[in-house]
Amino acid sequence: MLRLTGRYYQTIPMDQAGYVEETLELDPARTALVALHCWNIGCEDGPAIDNRYWVGMGFPETMAEAERIMRDVIRPALDAARRAGIAVAHVEAETIARQHPEALAELDPPPPAGSAANPPAAPGWMTAMVARHHGHEYWVDGPSARMDRAAVVAPLSGEIYAFQSGQLDRLLRRRGIENLIYTGFASDMCLLRAPGGIEPMAAYGYRVHLVRDATLGIECPDTFAERLATRWAIRYFETHYGDTVTAADFIAACDAFAR
Repeated sequence: MLRLTGRYYQTIPMDQAGYVEETLELDPARTALVALHCWNIGCEDGPAIDNRYWVGMGFPETMAEAERIMRDVIRPALDAARRAGIAVAHVEAETIARQHPEALAELDPPPPAGSAANPPAAPGWMTAMVARHHGHEYWVDGPSARMDRAAVVAPLSGEIYAFQSGQLDRLLRRRGIENLIYTGFASDMCLLRAPGGIEPMAAYGYRVHLVRDATLGIECPDTFAERLATRWAIRYFETHYGDTVTAADFIAACDAFAR
C-alpha cells in the first residue's frame, strides 16, 4: 500500500474544530497523481509575461513561484510516482489539449444539433468584465494565446492526458483508478472547479486528495507574502473534500513502495 499522513480540518463537533492527522493507505494500482493546469507563461520555454494582460497565475511574483513549484515540487512528485508505477494524469485547458493529439482520446460527444445556452440576462456585461480584468481579447493577443504545458512537467508517452471531466473519468476507469492526488494551479480557481478538477471529479465519486505544497492560489501583491488565496483554498478542500498531504511524504511513500 501507499502509506501517507493525511491532514483535514475537523468541523464537528464545532467546539473541537481544528486540524486532524490520520494515516492513509491507498492501493497504488488504483491511485493516480494528477497535475492540473501547469502552464508555461513566464517560464523559459513559454511566452513572456505581458503586463497588459492578467492571465495564467496573474502577477509576476506568483508566476515565478508557480514555476518554482513545478520545478522543485511537482516534477519530483511526478518522477516518484513514475518510479513506483503509479499512474500519472495531466489535465489541461482545452486550448492547450487540442494542440496535442494524445489529449484527444475518449472525448465527450458533441452537443445535440440545435442545442444552445440561454441568452445572457445582461448582454455584454461579462465581456466587459473579462476585458477589464484580463485584457481585451486576451485569448487572442495575450500570452494565453501562445501558452502550452510547462516542459518540466510535460506528459510522458502513455500517461493520461485530458481536458474534459467525462473524458478523464473514462480514461481513469479504464485503468481501475479510484484515488486522485492533485497538484497544480490555481488552488482557489481551476484546481477546484475546472473540468477534470477536484469538484467535478469528486462528483464522479473519486476519492480526492491534495498535495498542499504542490499548488498555489492567484495571489495579489498584497496577499502574496501571507498566501491568503492559497491558504483559503487548502482549508476549503480540507473542510469539504478530503485530506491533504505533503510532497515529501508522497515521494517517500512512493519510494518505499517501489523498494
